[in-house]
Amino acid sequence: MADQIRVNGNLHSWGSITVKAGGSRYYGFDLVSYADKRERVKGYGTGRAHVPRGRSSGKYTVEPVKLRGPKSTMAALRADLAAQSPDKKSYGSVEFEIVVQYVEPGSSELPICDELSRCVYVGTSTSHEESADPLKEEIECDCMLIRRNGLSLFEGSGL
Repeated sequence: MADQIRVNGNLHSWGSITVKAGGSRYYGFDLVSYADKRERVKGYGTGRAHVPRGRSSGKYTVEPVKLRGPKSTMAALRADLAAQSPDKKSYGSVEFEIVVQYVEPGSSELPICDELSRCVYVGTSTSHEESADPLKEEIECDCMLIRRNGLSLFEGSGL
């Protein structure tokens, strides 16, 4: 199924995004960044042409997930994650899901849902400077896998 022909109408944009982390919806994020890849290597053998004989099934990796927003949003996320830990204080060992949805109401655009699975909180970057902007923090999470609308870049039959 190819994409649809469009004349006018709304495409997905920043206002289309909703983010849930650990089951709760957050409104303060102003950056959501994630990427995955499947590194595949060609295999060679002997022969005059020296063309590849095939390629490996690959190694799937997910780059660090980054979320940025006001200090209050990040404090709320840490508190929510810590509440799920055995000691009710540590937010760094709790696995959680991040769900990013793109929905444009009243548009013919189909909803898009990215599921970032088995995430853990890795670190916080904080830098403040004099300005009219609110104080912000950026957090980094380690994620095991990403599914986009239920589809995956990796071979999923072994899961």
